[in-house]
Amino acid sequence: MKKTAIFTALLAVVAIMTGCKTNENNYRAAYEAAVSQHEENSGVDSTIYARIRNQARMSDLVVDGDSLPLRTEYIGYTDGGGASRETIKRYNVVVGQFKQVFNAKAMRGRLVEKGYEAVIVNTREPLYYVVAATCADPQEAAAVMKRVKGDKSLVLKSPLPFILQPAHLAR
Repeated sequence: MKKTAIFTALLAVVAIMTGCKTNENNYRAAYEAAVSQHEENSGVDSTIYARIRNQARMSDLVVDGDSLPLRTEYIGYTDGGGASRETIKRYNVVVGQFKQVFNAKAMRGRLVEKGYEAVIVNTREPLYYVVAATCADPQEAAAVMKRVKGDKSLVLKSPLPFILQPAHLAR
């Protein structure tokens, strides 16, 4: 009786160890299911953040024959960010975007030390934009864009820099 119980237990252990192995077919099936689900959604993300991002309008601002990326979206004003509804102008040169306000404030501090007027605004997501300069006219914004692109101390990753136009000023 003991031999039968030991043999049955040993057989069960062997069956468990060999029957639960993952293999390439399992991985391929899971991958294909994920790709299929992604294709069904066709880029439409159901999160509130995706809907907010989709509300931001992208276009080009043409200044003296140059085409500058322009984003129009609703913004808010971050405590300690140096911007307010009264001080923000129509064309804002964004050189940083962060999910953490701490990082945006650190970049703003470095920009102020280098002579930029630098302020922080935020989106509904929230995403914190570091603005190198806020400008009343597109020519001034183009000049600041040229300056920040030539500034070797700034590390700019795509889609930066771009011009941010607050939605309340775009009318």
